Amino acid sequence: MPPSEHSPNWDNLYLEKTTPWDKGAPAPPLLEWIGANPSQIGGHVLVPGCGLGHDVRALAALADVTSVVGLDLSPTAVALAAEFSKVGEESYLAEDLFALDDAHLGTYDWVWEHTCFCAIDPSMREDYVRAVHGALKPGGHLLGVFYLDPYDAEHQPGGGPPHGSTLEELSTRFEESGLFLIEHSAVPGKAYPGREGLERTVRMRRI
Repeated sequence: MPPSEHSPNWDNLYLEKTTPWDKGAPAPPLLEWIGANPSQIGGHVLVPGCGLGHDVRALAALADVTSVVGLDLSPTAVALAAEFSKVGEESYLAEDLFALDDAHLGTYDWVWEHTCFCAIDPSMREDYVRAVHGALKPGGHLLGVFYLDPYDAEHQPGGGPPHGSTLEELSTRFEESGLFLIEHSAVPGKAYPGREGLERTVRMRRI
């Protein structure tokens, strides 16, 4: 995940094992979408903010996926992800989504979004849209589960991460930018406990 003056020190959190966002398994909405849409995800896949790589490995196990690159700012997270047994052609990089080198530009058929968009400061979201657009091939897809409402009695707007969003914001940032077309949007039927009905699975196509 990209750095910001408003962001935590992600590597320190992994070193301290203070990682409540890591559930030890792939995101339920990702597994649900894969089950409902067999053989749709293929080619080269990028996973920004991959953490320990649970989603990376779920994607790498798919027959039509050629390779998966898990990207994270934390070298510790990347090193820990690489300790898991390989299931396919997955790899991990400790790099900044906002500063990808040329080898990653226009390269990917799919980007899977799970924890990056909600973790960065909202002021960086336009940069996120441009970065993901730049990483995808023309016609490539962004598939994500967006955490619309992470707030509770202890965590209010402005106090993230995670930072919430709205369907209106997603439409504004992605579609009205002229960079993406939203092709499908639905409340996932499966979620981590406590997130039921608070997320949105969205598939977009890069224009």
